[in-house]
Amino acid sequence: MPRAYRTLLTAAALVGAVTGCGAGDPAGPPVDPREGPRRGSVPSAPRGEPGLVRAQSGPRVTTVATGLNVPWDIAFLPDGRALVTERAGRVRLLSAEGRLQDRPVANIAVRQIGEGGLLGVAVDPQFAENRFVYLYRTTSNDIEIGRYRFTEDGGLSEQATVARGITVGAIHDSGRLHFGPDGRLYFTTGDAGRPGLAQRRGSLNGKMLRLDPAEFRGRGGRPEVFSLGHRNSQGFDWQPGTNALYAAEHGQTGNDEINLLRRGGNYGWPIIEGRRARRGLIRPRVLYPGGIAPSGATFVSRPGSSWTGDFLVAGLRGRQIRRVTFRRGRAVRNVALFRGRFGRVRTVVEGPDGALYALTSNRDGRGSPRAGDDRIVRIVPPRR
Repeated sequence: MPRAYRTLLTAAALVGAVTGCGAGDPAGPPVDPREGPRRGSVPSAPRGEPGLVRAQSGPRVTTVATGLNVPWDIAFLPDGRALVTERAGRVRLLSAEGRLQDRPVANIAVRQIGEGGLLGVAVDPQFAENRFVYLYRTTSNDIEIGRYRFTEDGGLSEQATVARGITVGAIHDSGRLHFGPDGRLYFTTGDAGRPGLAQRRGSLNGKMLRLDPAEFRGRGGRPEVFSLGHRNSQGFDWQPGTNALYAAEHGQTGNDEINLLRRGGNYGWPIIEGRRARRGLIRPRVLYPGGIAPSGATFVSRPGSSWTGDFLVAGLRGRQIRRVTFRRGRAVRNVALFRGRFGRVRTVVEGPDGALYALTSNRDGRGSPRAGDDRIVRIVPPRR
């Protein structure tokens, strides 16, 4: 969860959301949604941090919700509830107790072709005052960021389109958006299957973009290009303590990356990828030559866990969550968690209770759906 919004969430809001924990081996069997509590498996809060759940030995896993239709993103509200997007255009509501509401919060008009549809969701840092929610959507003409108001009756009312003019394609639409520690709204765009757009300065494709508060809370505007040369980056977050921005990115055939982004940086696509180098182009900090198809990502920011400070990256093709530890910009740990256990993992987000919430993507036409897919999985990290 982005740094700017974490401090606004009530840490105790989701305490007891799902107190039952399934078998917790990171490389264990697929999760059974019927699993209930097991003796000795109830997580505890770390000392001095009431409300943050931590497992006593090894991560603990529970299925929170089943039967979703290709979920893409999840964002928490200040009261502990969460909004979940489904690519077909539905926005779902997860209660603070971990129950998925049957009736959608909204049905958003999107053009769902290939990898497009309703993708990212972000909650305004001033949500308590303005109740604004932002959605990343593909249309017949382009890609847009829409601003909505979460109404008192639990719906979404569209307010404005704050960014548009991003080329849409059947592939490489990116779609993640987060608020940064500087209060700006950041979002990633792909090359739309047209690699040259990533290097074209006048194009908004293949970029990390950002909007100022006056723009995303007002009539919108043309986003600033923060960095360029991206193929299809679907996950990013800021490192606790340093505010360094790390982003995961799909390579062409393997060669998936984790990059350390800086303003004005050019990350090379399509001029270089993998281990190739050229003056003025920035190489990745982590490279996966065989590919894991990285998607959503989060730093574990809340204390008391042995994963605190680590970068977790959802893997689609890799069917895993990758745990990477960065120190001074170098990866000193890079291991797979839950390999094969959930199938394709679209994103992982840290919740206000300190648990991690992962969305599967087994019904997107590229996976092997299991009974109950797609699902929201809650992972209680191990105690430090």
